[in-house]
Amino acid sequence: MERSRLKFLLSVAFASAIVTALVGLFNYRSGEALPAIERDTTRHFAPPRPPEFYYNFNPSDSVYLFGERVPLEDAEVFERFEREFLINVNDRAQMIMYLKRAGRFFPHIEKKLAEAGLPDDIKYLAVAESKLMDLRSPAGAAGIWQIMPVTGREYGLIVNDEVDERYNFELATDVAIKYLTQAYKRFGNWAVVAASYNMGMGGVSGEMNFQQTKNYYDLWLNRETSRYVFRIAAIKECMQNPAKYGYEAVAPYRPIETRTVIVEKPIPDLAQWAIEQGASFKAVKYLNPWIRGRSLPQPPARGFKILLPKNGGSIPTSEYIAFSTPDTTSGLVEK
Repeated sequence: MERSRLKFLLSVAFASAIVTALVGLFNYRSGEALPAIERDTTRHFAPPRPPEFYYNFNPSDSVYLFGERVPLEDAEVFERFEREFLINVNDRAQMIMYLKRAGRFFPHIEKKLAEAGLPDDIKYLAVAESKLMDLRSPAGAAGIWQIMPVTGREYGLIVNDEVDERYNFELATDVAIKYLTQAYKRFGNWAVVAASYNMGMGGVSGEMNFQQTKNYYDLWLNRETSRYVFRIAAIKECMQNPAKYGYEAVAPYRPIETRTVIVEKPIPDLAQWAIEQGASFKAVKYLNPWIRGRSLPQPPARGFKILLPKNGGSIPTSEYIAFSTPDTTSGLVEK
């Protein structure tokens, strides 16, 4: 008898708990607060809002690149753009790094583009090319602007095993601007110019002549170049609207302030030379990736411009990371 009574009481308690939980859930979904739970709330962490995953791009939105509207009303054009948009906007880690590196490299690029009279959107071409990193492609292109060896030499850069100025950010930016300016004189359209940066002026010109059109969006090109301009447009859409796509908390890197040493003689031991300058071999290699080895050969008549940290031999994080948000390190904000 006692066992039956115990089972009955347990069943009632369990049913009561279920009803209470269901009522609480109903009230929560109806906008009412759940009953407070007594616990220690003196210190807790709340995870940030999960980033939204994008499945579509609104075809009614307008997208402009190099001052020209991308014709999204053309279904084939829209699908090519949407593909690149979804790939980029949903690659959260990669887009975060684009925005961080842009804080360091875009100011110089923007200044040089403005001085040369080129569209500001050209800066996104550099992102599409290299992710703003000193990469080397399987085809041999190198540096942030992914310049081929023959092109670099044509425009006056030194390219060899000891010195490769395609990795010199300032010199490579000048070369890229010269190339793009020359291409614009030839084609008169920036979308076509961008395509020529990917497949060469001769390659684009040949396709335009064969297909009898000068409009990039009407050209049937190889797979890489057919995606290239849309990749630039998608990267611009994301980077120009960080808050819209959930990247407002990104703390960009700042340009590094440096001092310059003009070298007119060979340097047989860069480590020793760096110490004599009050710096380190690591600092020399970090700020001058165009130096490919441990020494420097005889410089050209213009000399070699070596960058060193402005103040001493180190680069203080506090001066070059723009922390404008409490959302750091763990991604958890203390309440």
